[in-house]
Amino acid sequence: MPEPFDVVLLDLYDTIVWSEWGKLRDLIAKRLDLPTAHLMKAFEATRPARGVGAYDDAQGDMVAVLEAAGVPSDPTLVRELVDLERTELDGGVHLYDDVFPTLRELRARGVKTALVSNCSHSTRPVVDRLGLEEAFDEVLLSYEVKAMKPDAPIYGIALDRLGGVPPGRGLFVDDQPDYCDGGAAVGLATRLILRPNEYAPTDTHGHQVVTDLLPLL
Repeated sequence: MPEPFDVVLLDLYDTIVWSEWGKLRDLIAKRLDLPTAHLMKAFEATRPARGVGAYDDAQGDMVAVLEAAGVPSDPTLVRELVDLERTELDGGVHLYDDVFPTLRELRARGVKTALVSNCSHSTRPVVDRLGLEEAFDEVLLSYEVKAMKPDAPIYGIALDRLGGVPPGRGLFVDDQPDYCDGGAAVGLATRLILRPNEYAPTDTHGHQVVTDLLPLL
């Protein structure tokens, strides 16, 4: 791995895993008898609050989405949707093949790693199921640390947890140009990862592009 990187921060969704989110979205929209676009607006409208843990649990997150969509948050319905979400995410989030080999090699070279994800309560079971706590030196889920990319605090928390490494000795990898911007703003080197068959932004914001994790080695 090229010097001077001592730590590597990696995003979760569309960076080290791919998900069947479209299937889950469509199942929820069908259950609520809502247009998909209307449901997506509700998810987007509540994403900032859900992402910093504004609600106590996955049920609270779902209530917020339902209220934003104009759907009464009946407790039975909320439980049903949370169970649906958990079931679909349990079988519908998959690691890319290069993830564990790359993490093992980085660890063997003495490079520390952190997972840094913008997410809500529904992601914790995914992280646990995939064994990511053991694979990374640190795991930072935005709803747990109360900070989200691209704001500076979440990058700083990651560096502190990795031993107070100066940002100039760290590398940040994400599929979102804005989040790479946030990493660069605090002094991290960046790589914009654009996995094949995933959404590709039209503007890379000048970040170096990779299509897998192998260039990190």
